Amino acid sequence: MADRGRFIGERIFVDVVDLEKPVSFTWRNQKHKIIEIEASDRRLDLQSTWYRRKHRDYFIVKIEGGKCFEIYRHRVPGKPYWVLTRELPKTD
Repeated sequence: MADRGRFIGERIFVDVVDLEKPVSFTWRNQKHKIIEIEASDRRLDLQSTWYRRKHRDYFIVKIEGGKCFEIYRHRVPGKPYWVLTRELPKTD
């Protein structure tokens, strides 16, 4: 089984540009500058009842120092929020 990294699952604060692109995030009172977005994916839940839908924008980001993380924005109407899902293993 492939190593999926270390699960974190904590809410974070994210600075964005152009209303969508993350440029930095604050986790446990420490700000991390994103130097690269390695991948992004918009997942729309159209199978669930409208009030149970989970629309999310996922990003694989690399920060200064070389660590990579998976983060997502939960697109809840009126109160979207961001989550740091996991720290990903290094790929050398």
